[in-house]
Amino acid sequence: MKSIVITEKPSQARNVMKAVGSRYGEVLAAQGHLLRLQSPEEANPDWKAWSSELLRPQGGRYGLVADRTSGKGERLDKIKRALGNADQVIIATDCDREGQAIGENLLHFYGYKGRVLRAMFTAEDEKTLCAAFASAKPNTEYQPLYDAAVARAQADQVFNLSLTRTATTRLVPSGVRAVIGIGRVRTPTLGIVCKREQELSDFKPRDYFELTADVQGEHGVFQLHHRPADSERYFEKAKAEAITAAATGWHGPAKVTKENRRQAPGKPVDLPSLQKQAAKWGWTAKKTLDVAQALYEIHKLTTYPRAAVRYLPENMVEGASTVFTALVGGGYVKDLDWQAPTIRTGKRGVFSDAGLAGESHHAIIPNPAVIDQFAKIIAVLNADERKLFDFIAKTFLASLGPDYEYHQTQIAISVPVNNQAVVFKTVGRSTIHPGWRSVYSEFIEDKPSSDNEAELPQVRDGEGVGISAVSIDAKKTKAPARYTEGSLIEAMQNAWRFVEDEGQRARLKEAKGIGTPATRDTIIEGLKKQGFLTVSKGKLFASDTAMQLYHLLQGRCPSLLDPATTATMEARLDDIVSGRAGADEIIHEICNSAVTAIDVLGQQGQQLDIQRKPSPAMVKAAKGKAEREGKRLTRKDLASYDTLRAYLGPLKERTDEPAAPSPAQLKFALSIAERLSQPLPDAAKGSAKALSSWIDANNFASESQMKWISKFVEEGKVKKPKGYPDKVSPKVAKALLDKMFKKK
Repeated sequence: MKSIVITEKPSQARNVMKAVGSRYGEVLAAQGHLLRLQSPEEANPDWKAWSSELLRPQGGRYGLVADRTSGKGERLDKIKRALGNADQVIIATDCDREGQAIGENLLHFYGYKGRVLRAMFTAEDEKTLCAAFASAKPNTEYQPLYDAAVARAQADQVFNLSLTRTATTRLVPSGVRAVIGIGRVRTPTLGIVCKREQELSDFKPRDYFELTADVQGEHGVFQLHHRPADSERYFEKAKAEAITAAATGWHGPAKVTKENRRQAPGKPVDLPSLQKQAAKWGWTAKKTLDVAQALYEIHKLTTYPRAAVRYLPENMVEGASTVFTALVGGGYVKDLDWQAPTIRTGKRGVFSDAGLAGESHHAIIPNPAVIDQFAKIIAVLNADERKLFDFIAKTFLASLGPDYEYHQTQIAISVPVNNQAVVFKTVGRSTIHPGWRSVYSEFIEDKPSSDNEAELPQVRDGEGVGISAVSIDAKKTKAPARYTEGSLIEAMQNAWRFVEDEGQRARLKEAKGIGTPATRDTIIEGLKKQGFLTVSKGKLFASDTAMQLYHLLQGRCPSLLDPATTATMEARLDDIVSGRAGADEIIHEICNSAVTAIDVLGQQGQQLDIQRKPSPAMVKAAKGKAEREGKRLTRKDLASYDTLRAYLGPLKERTDEPAAPSPAQLKFALSIAERLSQPLPDAAKGSAKALSSWIDANNFASESQMKWISKFVEEGKVKKPKGYPDKVSPKVAKALLDKMFKKK
């Protein structure tokens, strides 16, 4: 029986080869999605012109098309040839719905009819991969996972492109070149930021008042405080003054309560909690995922990084305990006063099969399969990798630590004011046993409180005390915090918080929010590239155009901005995985939502006030002319197309003929095409611009160069070069290898 293995990317193929060699046949690497959905005009030529039409093909689904850009054509051809001779295929891509689609789409596209197995794994070390291949299951068991991936791709293609074209044709003024991207996940994400932007714009600080009482006891004077909860604050000073008058001179008993308390640790991390923590270090969501991916894929030090939950399966109790022992016994943490893990099961604990129901991946933890190599691997991590690993490892260790135990004392008095009890109090804590906090202290962010850890006076329970004076403390309300990329991802994950209906809130708590851990960083990057979001000092700001779109959609189609609507769609996609719904059913539901939105946006109404922006080339030309003429252009001038057009003069009339490539450019491109064993496109041969784009998309380091680079990276001798592992330029590869071989 001739067998082949299909992996998701070259680095994964190298890991598989290292683990199982050719035992299961030739190992072939994809490069992410080698196939794409048809564009609307490929599915229907009448859709080339943009309109407000629903872009759903007659057969209900878009077909798959080979993506031959960026060197993918060679990989496609190799996989096609291998499938033609194979009796068995093992899909060994990432173990989520997108990974399933990357592998299975290739089989459907090339009409493969043989036996198909699926190897599932959450780490890429040799031990884990060997076990995954040995226990590979029939791929039919993962049909619902594939169906969910197909439904998401098909529904998003129809929803996003139909509404983007509708919004662009209906909302952009005539003569302005701009695209208004609307997306099932993108637009409610933008809405979350714009809503906060509006709250900040509308915010006006308000004075509110708290009270401090000077209390006379047997051992002297001490202070107690009256600080109402946010919803019960005193915004009228007269009310605070009335309480002051009534309380001054009061006498009565003090109530002193003393108790021992305990606090359990949190759970291990998922990707959103990683991104939230890393945002405090100034990292983007994308950078966090990239570093987490390196820990998993390059160093094999952690488990799969795109986790959406913070639980571990119950059968991992033993494995997690060995990781704990390896980290503690191996000197990763020192001076720990607890040497055995505390195992907590169930949804309130760490190990819970119920908490993982319907999930492909468990929480991110140090990889149990490489515990004997921890010290060696940790030693070669770069600064960013070590920083992120420390957070993963210490959160994991804390989750297995004993409870934090403390003694709490509260002194309180209850003063009757207008038939209501007004409580003045102070609270103090002293640690009995730090427990899990001893390994996690650097990440703890206790809310500041003037009472916390206070030095309390000596007061007996029931002791008679009296109020000698009451002072009024004026405070001001604070504006809500701007989102960081990390806190925005947390908001996307917890979309239920934006829902007012209690029944719907409860249902959506069980859903996973909007987007997926693997796509949320891409959504944010897309909004930044569109100019809808900008970043300053790690904080997100909505642009003027974004706010215009937000207000316009609020008035005409608020469902597009509603995180709950999209979270409900995400929950329905998960219903496919659990078998509660079919792919075509969900595609139809989401397409119907698009029809409703198109009908509303397609009506005549207000348009966006978008000012045409100058191109970078135009700004450069204006700066050059101003420098030659000794003039100064302001920032406002440089941001105005009309101002720069008037300064530079009318555009020269363009010819329809593109500039031809130079002989040297053509010769270079032909050499790349020959190396890739693919023809140079005719369209590129006649246009310098088109040929330049083709060269940029296909000119990467050779296979032999990448073998050496991968070897040096995996041995920890060099840092990952730009573009690693699949898009390293020849120039970067040559410089790195020249440097390494000169050392030898």
